[in-house]
Amino acid sequence: LVSEYVVEIFEYMKTLEMETLPNPHYMDEQKELHWKMRSILIDWLIEVHNKFRLLPETLYLAVNIIDRFLSNRVVSMVKLQLVGVTAMFIAAKYEEVIPPGLQNFTHVADGGYSEEEVLRAERYVLQVLDFGLHYPSPMSFLRRVSKADNYDIHTRTLAKYLMEITLLDHAFLPEPPSKIAAAGLFLARRMLSRGAWTPNLRHYSGYDEEALLPVATQMLNFLAGSQDYEAVYKKYASRMY
Repeated sequence: LVSEYVVEIFEYMKTLEMETLPNPHYMDEQKELHWKMRSILIDWLIEVHNKFRLLPETLYLAVNIIDRFLSNRVVSMVKLQLVGVTAMFIAAKYEEVIPPGLQNFTHVADGGYSEEEVLRAERYVLQVLDFGLHYPSPMSFLRRVSKADNYDIHTRTLAKYLMEITLLDHAFLPEPPSKIAAAGLFLARRMLSRGAWTPNLRHYSGYDEEALLPVATQMLNFLAGSQDYEAVYKKYASRMY
């Protein structure tokens, strides 16, 4: 049944991804925060995500919740980690079959927040976002475009790594998830010498090579200077990946 509506579903996802993009300049409105703090928070959340063995979609949704919330509310420095923990808690409940319990999240925050504080923050964050949690992550688009790549496990895994590093750099905030996914696969294929970006890949991704080159170059530049953030590297260096 789903295959009959694949075009309509893809178009809906493309519309939804634009509706759920955060304001890429939200830090201009924040009084105590700066972009480096966001990167440190996301790096820590990737560790938490890996520790709990959560789905990739959970991580992407959590980061999207953080960025959309900070696009709408000014947050103090001491509350930033609470926003991160709460976002992961919400995302896990939305995406996971069996999400970690609330006590797990307060524990990883070293007891910095009580369960009641996280629950209050959860209600507030959801109200600010108008309970809008439908977010098509880069993973959703990678699955579609991987069909044109014959589901090559090596390019797919490398693409997942490249997609995940974009979470750490605010420079990628203006880019929709579909372009992040396509650029990740495009760069992975280049790095593994898998050949040209074919018409089939253009069709399933919705992007040609010219549109993807700037984002792929940005990914390479971030990789070249991202020694400060090790969580993603350690995660994908493990045997599990």
